[in-house]
Amino acid sequence: MYRSSLQVSLICLCLATGAPALAQPGSDGRVPGHALWESKVQAADLPTGRFSLNQATDAMRHGHLLLRAAKANLRAAAADVVGAGLWTNPVADASYGRSFSNAQNDPFGSVGVGVTQFLETSGAPDARRSVAKLSEKAVESDNELTLRLLAFDVESACVALAASAVKVQLYAEANAELDRANQIVSARVRAGAAPQYDASRIAVAVAQARAALADAHADLSQARGDLDVAVGPDATQLQGLPDIDLFEIATPAALVSLTDEAQRTRPDLIAIRERAKAAEAQVTVARRNVMPGFSLRGGVYFGTTPGEFGGTVGVGVPLPVIDHGQGAVSAALARAEVANAFADALTLQALQRVAASYEETQRRRENFRQYQETGVTLSHGMVQEAEAGYRAGKLSVLELVDAYVAKRDARLRAIELANDARLAEIRLRRAVQAGSSSFQ
Repeated sequence: MYRSSLQVSLICLCLATGAPALAQPGSDGRVPGHALWESKVQAADLPTGRFSLNQATDAMRHGHLLLRAAKANLRAAAADVVGAGLWTNPVADASYGRSFSNAQNDPFGSVGVGVTQFLETSGAPDARRSVAKLSEKAVESDNELTLRLLAFDVESACVALAASAVKVQLYAEANAELDRANQIVSARVRAGAAPQYDASRIAVAVAQARAALADAHADLSQARGDLDVAVGPDATQLQGLPDIDLFEIATPAALVSLTDEAQRTRPDLIAIRERAKAAEAQVTVARRNVMPGFSLRGGVYFGTTPGEFGGTVGVGVPLPVIDHGQGAVSAALARAEVANAFADALTLQALQRVAASYEETQRRRENFRQYQETGVTLSHGMVQEAEAGYRAGKLSVLELVDAYVAKRDARLRAIELANDARLAEIRLRRAVQAGSSSFQ
């Protein structure tokens, strides 16, 4: 955590305008960072109210339509398990026969009825059920993947919304400072101590600052829209801004433990392994289907002689002469090989992605830490010196404007670095716990 360095630099930053420090703990126990948009909500025209990340995630869990689809998909997979283990239905039949020559004793013909049942003696239904159960487990992992991806989308959207709100507040405070500078310049121009150019130059700076604030508000609206998309239908329950400290950056665990966790717990890896097992089990199904069993028929008939009644029994056995599994078994073996290759490839990609995300996270954390240690955001003294120098005629209006812009940009860079580090941390956890960026 880099909260101590952030506390020192940003406390000094905010002394000029009376803005609260980003990292100054509040008396109410709230984490640092919230004060930046709490202090001047009206001035920055920010939404009121706060909600936690847990509240946003719960709203997503409750109403997101993709989760409803996932639940229905799991029910379908469970029904497939039942259907895969069932035998074929019995077949009822009826027949009528009549002689067309020498039919003196056969005036009406004969009638027979029977029932035929195919007896699956090779164990194919059990094998099919095993394949369906493995597929059901894969679907369960798919659903968990969907849930985790949505949760990470919600968290990323909350962080982005928090960063946008901080930027709005920053630009609002920078505009207030430039308005004060404009008054200083206008007073000198009216007094004849500065040329009209100074007034024109500061007016350009003020106009640019107001446009930047308007852009920041537009970015805030876009960030809120992204959060609504991530949460789903219940996003309207979330009023205001997320209760997130943008500058609280976690330290990741060791890379070895992260890669081990990814291999054990990532839903997409679990799902692809279950599907590989199902593909291997399908080979057994294909082999057992070559000689799956035999059909047994039992029936009764009413003969040609009045009162004649009898029974029939028949057996039918498939003859694997033309199709003896040469196509189905070979295809099942090839598909099993494909599934295992996909599992190996996805596992390798997962480990590579975790390693890359880990490296990115470490670099962004270090970049943020080093930036804070440089102290470039401690620009309050520079602004005061520029104002005093301009009043005394020792500095030009360009140097005065540069002091305000440099202070604003230095603080803006700190926000961007913190935001990048937070999002990198989320991407790392996503690579470890969820992985895929698309729904299965």
